[in-house]
Amino acid sequence: MKKGIVIFCFTLAAIVIIIINNRTPFFLPATGAWSIGCSTYDSIPTKLNIEGNPIFSIERLTNMEDSALFLADPFFIIQGDTTYIFFEYQTNKVGADIAVMKSADAVNFKYDRVVLDEHFHLSYPSVFKHHNSYYMLPETGEAGNVLLYKSYNFPYDWRVCDTLIKNVVLYDPSIYLSDSLNFLIASDPQWNLYMYEADSLFGKWSKRKNGSPIRSGTEARPAGRIFVNQDEQITIPLQNRTKGYGYGVSFYQLNSDKENNLELNLTKKFFLKAKENIDEFSGGMHHVDIQKYKGKYFIVYDGTCLVKDADMEFNLKLPLKASYTDIKNYFYQ
Repeated sequence: MKKGIVIFCFTLAAIVIIIINNRTPFFLPATGAWSIGCSTYDSIPTKLNIEGNPIFSIERLTNMEDSALFLADPFFIIQGDTTYIFFEYQTNKVGADIAVMKSADAVNFKYDRVVLDEHFHLSYPSVFKHHNSYYMLPETGEAGNVLLYKSYNFPYDWRVCDTLIKNVVLYDPSIYLSDSLNFLIASDPQWNLYMYEADSLFGKWSKRKNGSPIRSGTEARPAGRIFVNQDEQITIPLQNRTKGYGYGVSFYQLNSDKENNLELNLTKKFFLKAKENIDEFSGGMHHVDIQKYKGKYFIVYDGTCLVKDADMEFNLKLPLKASYTDIKNYFYQ
C-alpha cells in the first residue's frame, strides 16, 4: 500500500514537472543585448514579418557610442518630415537613460543623444502629443511614483510636469486618452496588471475594479503603445514571458458591457516572438509601437539576441511563479 502511494506521488510529481516545464522551461538559453527594428505596412498584419526590414542594432550604436550596452523599448513621434524614436539607452553606468534617434525617411536612422537623465533608472519612454504639447510617461518605478514629463523644446528639454500616481512601484505605464475614456495600465513586481482612470490627463488617477488587478500572470505587463486597430477597437499589447522575460508580445482587446465593466480579451497570441533566423531578435521580442500616418502603419519594435555558444541557464523561480500566477489569473480574473 505504502509503495503504491509512493509510486503515485512520484508519478504525479513527474507529470506536474513535465507540464510546468512544457509551459515555462526550467532551462532557458542565455540572451544578450537588445536592438530596435522598424517597418511600414498598408494595414496592420496578423503576424509581423520583419525579414529584411531596417534594424538599428547594438553593434551599430556601439560604433557611435562605445559605452552603449543596449537599446530597447522604442516609441516614436513623427513631426513634419522627421521621425523620432525614443528608447531606453543603457550604458556602463548604473541605471538607464532615455535617448532619441531620428530619420528623414523613416528608414535610415541616426543616433542623436540622451534627452532624459535622472538619478534613478528610466525606461519605456511612452511619448505622445496631447493638446499641441509633447509628453512622456516613462517607467520611473525606482522613484516610487509615476511621473509625467513635458518637452519644452521637442525632442529635448523634458521636465517633470505632474505626478500621476504617487507612492507606488509600477512598471511600463501605458496611457490612452480620448474624449470618452482616459485610462492607464501598468504592472507591479508581482506580475499584476492594474488599470487607472481619470477624467483628464491631469485629473485624479484612481484604480479601477475596486483596486484589484485586471490581469495576473505571464501576460500581464504592457508591451507598447495602446492603439485603435482597423476595426476601431482599443488594442493593448502585453508581454508574454512563458519562455522567459521578453520572449513575445500578444494583443488584447478592451471590451465593456452594459454596466461599463471593462475586460481584456485575447485577440492575437504572439504578434511578436523570437525570430530564429534574425540574429538580433533570436532571443525574443517584447515591445511594439503601432501608429497610422499618411494612410500607412509605421511599426517599431525591439528584440534581444541569443548568446552564441552559451550554456543553457537553469531557473527554478520563473516556471513556478509563472504557473502559480497563471492559475490564479484563471480562477480569479
